[in-house]
Amino acid sequence: MLQTLNIKNVALIKNLSIDFGKGFNVLLGETGAGKSIIFDSLNFVLGGKADKELLRTGEDLMKVDALFSELSSQAIALLNELGVEVEENEILLSRSLTRDGKSVIRVNGTPMIASTLKKIGSILVDSYSQHESIELLNNKNHLAMLDKFGGQSLWALKNEVKERYERYQNTLAQIKAMGGDVFERERTKALLEYQIKEIEEASLHDGEDEEVKSRLLMLANAEKICDGVKSCNEALENSSMSAIVQVQEALMSINNVTGIEVIDSCKERLNSCKYELQDINETLNDFASELNFNEFELEKLDKRNDLIKSMLKKYGGSISEVLLFCENAKDRLNKLNDAEFELEMLENLKVQQESSLFEACNSLTNKRAEVAKVIEGKVVKELSELGMKNTTFIVEFEKAEGFSANGYDIARFAFSANKGQEVKALSKTASGGEMSRFMLAIKNIFAEFGSAETLIFDEIDAGIGGETGVVVGEKISKLSKNNQVICITHLPQVASYCDEMFYVSKKVEGESTVTNVERLDEQGIIEGLAKMVGGDATEVALKHSQEMRAKAK
Repeated sequence: MLQTLNIKNVALIKNLSIDFGKGFNVLLGETGAGKSIIFDSLNFVLGGKADKELLRTGEDLMKVDALFSELSSQAIALLNELGVEVEENEILLSRSLTRDGKSVIRVNGTPMIASTLKKIGSILVDSYSQHESIELLNNKNHLAMLDKFGGQSLWALKNEVKERYERYQNTLAQIKAMGGDVFERERTKALLEYQIKEIEEASLHDGEDEEVKSRLLMLANAEKICDGVKSCNEALENSSMSAIVQVQEALMSINNVTGIEVIDSCKERLNSCKYELQDINETLNDFASELNFNEFELEKLDKRNDLIKSMLKKYGGSISEVLLFCENAKDRLNKLNDAEFELEMLENLKVQQESSLFEACNSLTNKRAEVAKVIEGKVVKELSELGMKNTTFIVEFEKAEGFSANGYDIARFAFSANKGQEVKALSKTASGGEMSRFMLAIKNIFAEFGSAETLIFDEIDAGIGGETGVVVGEKISKLSKNNQVICITHLPQVASYCDEMFYVSKKVEGESTVTNVERLDEQGIIEGLAKMVGGDATEVALKHSQEMRAKAK
């Protein structure tokens, strides 16, 4: 249950702390006093939208804390699944927002992200507002609600479907790992055989791509290289002023000079130059003799280079990667060839499991149809007691495409409030007042199966009055025996059933308006009811309120 709500700097609220009670809590107050701000604050701390428009004028930070206590074992288990440790059966949610949009969220002092906070909030509180889309109106949730109502017998069937589905999916995964069904496997084998053949026929070897590129570069520039080598050789030895001859003549000119250190050093260096130039000359001559330009070789190397590029593009960034791809393809092909017998067994198992799963899904569907009939009767009965005598309510089923761990059913709640009116999806056909009563009926039927022990009703009695208001009060009172209910109502017939009543008011303090909340004693409750009845706590209104309160008790 929600034990304490602390609100700071939210709209008209400056600093407010509310201690809610068990059972049925009612918020009273004039329009604009701040009742909805309290619900907006609670929605904020439960993971709702962080709206800077809620920040109180002149303040830079708003903060809301919500302390929940006396949690059920089911709620604790769900919170533990989200990684939230519950100590002493309490959980404290805290959320702040600055004017520049920075939000800080903590759960029991631990930082938390907004999406996780929202999941935590949905476990702790189930809220209904006249103007909000909620869980019970979402078609996607109807099947889960129906299953909750089905009890252990239905859940046993759900678990059986889940187990059979998981075994079926495991078999499909094994078949896929071995190449899929017979047609897919043959396509895979044909592709592998083609890839292996293409790579092997290419006869690639490591480093060949660089070798081919280097040879192509040489052949493409053969004429230019030959001219360069020839000119260099002539400069070295084939002209009257060749470099080698000039070095030799220079050496001879100083050869007879001895005993001088500088001259001896120069003679050694000239000798080194002569031998180096002769070696260069011989190397160039050898290279020139091997350099033959061959048009056929150039064309052949061009084709080889194109083939290598194609292999690298298809099978890897280098020749070693292409060769590795080929080895892996051979391994996979061998496994596919060796798996024929095992695949045949898996295919037979798949057929058996598919039939078994279909049988379990049919049993689950039939059970759901039985449960749906019970729910339909209960909803019609509840709505009839709420003044809707000609209501039609049905659970519509359709079959989904394919199996899932939840069977193959899609369920939708359909509704008609008047005799002869076409039955349509609830969200498309119910008016505001009808929706309120329908929601109350559903809450009463499903209350014992929900994990949230705090229910929030924001003007659930909109569009109704008179004797129907009395019945709504009785229904909420019944609901509050096992759940904490916090409700904004404008009907004294509903409010008279409260266990706790809070009066919300506003007053001017200095240059600003502030919302306050007062917890009323029994006399205050009667006076509050009197104001709802007649606007003022007149003697007649007070007497009428005392009678309503006595009857409600």
